Amino acid sequence: MMKLSYRIRGEAAAEIFGVFPEAAVNRAIESGIALRRVKALDGQTIRCALDEENLENLRAICDRCQCELRLLSLRGGSRDRKLLRRRVWLPLTALVMAGLLCVSSLFVWDVEIYGNERVSRGEIERALHDAGLRCGCFWPALETDLVRSKTLCRLPSLAWLGVNVNGSRAVVLVQERSEKPEIYIQSAACDLVASRTGIVRRVSVLNGKALVQPGSAVREGETLVSGAPENLMGTARLVRARAEVWADTWYELTAVCPQPESQKGEDGWKRRRFALVIGENRINFYGKSRKMLDGYDKIVHEYQLGVSGLFALPISLVCETVIPHRAAKTQPFDPAETEARLEAYLQSRIRGEIVSRSFSAVEKDGAVYVTMRAQCYEDIARVQETTTEAEAPSP
Repeated sequence: MMKLSYRIRGEAAAEIFGVFPEAAVNRAIESGIALRRVKALDGQTIRCALDEENLENLRAICDRCQCELRLLSLRGGSRDRKLLRRRVWLPLTALVMAGLLCVSSLFVWDVEIYGNERVSRGEIERALHDAGLRCGCFWPALETDLVRSKTLCRLPSLAWLGVNVNGSRAVVLVQERSEKPEIYIQSAACDLVASRTGIVRRVSVLNGKALVQPGSAVREGETLVSGAPENLMGTARLVRARAEVWADTWYELTAVCPQPESQKGEDGWKRRRFALVIGENRINFYGKSRKMLDGYDKIVHEYQLGVSGLFALPISLVCETVIPHRAAKTQPFDPAETEARLEAYLQSRIRGEIVSRSFSAVEKDGAVYVTMRAQCYEDIARVQETTTEAEAPSP
């Protein structure tokens, strides 16, 4: 800040040469002239710095002390003012840019969204756009409470949303709604049926009446545990069946793998083209922008002007990199990868473990059919609501 102050007032670097230069320095200090960075070079020369306006006064003092004042350099002050007078457009341009920056800070040019995982950014941006929060909106007239209410109505999967506007930046914080747990009435009657055909190996009943025993063969949909057991009086009562029924099951899964095709690879050279986006208008610095290029990949990078985390401007620089590609060598068919995917898919669908498995591959009609046959040990009991009514026990 002090250097800027010296530059505005004008700073001169000078040397005082004479028989007694100390006398000139002392007389200058007594006269109220502020000397800075005073340094004695030898017995007859002293170098110092002072304001431009005190230069003539120091020269007169040096003459009275029979010394010589040598001007070394002059920075700022009158020199800068003459330069600005000759180039009026420099300060005018600075004022215009400052005014545009102040006016631009009254509009939202950057919307940042944090906290979303399941809900996509595009869905939130469309909901905010319909609620009035969009790039280019006048934020002093923006009602954040109204924006929040409209957005939550459009997106019921959000539990909470907050909008904070800081200059030309709008920060949107969202909290997604937690999935509701399975809600059921504990006293409501239900049966357990088989979700898969198999042979029962173990039955563990916590509530209800078991209708199968270990070693029994069951079909899909067959009732395993009844939710209407009989009491000592021979009357059925409705309960919620709870049990684990472990059985051996068998699966057969087939994956169709097309024959390997040629993949694309880079051709070795790239071409870049640029564009300027001002608000919602785009200025391309290249021709034939609507022509679709076959055999090319296009990578787009957009750089928005502004200071990250502070403010943003409605101007963006777009750089498009066009990369031609050509047919590369074909990748051989990998049966191990297909087998691992089939096994992972089956493991994600069962509530148990895979006991044994075998694979076979057949080539037919230009494709490879990979089949997995597996034996699993899993819990096959699933809940089925009871529709029959039983008599309630007499008091």
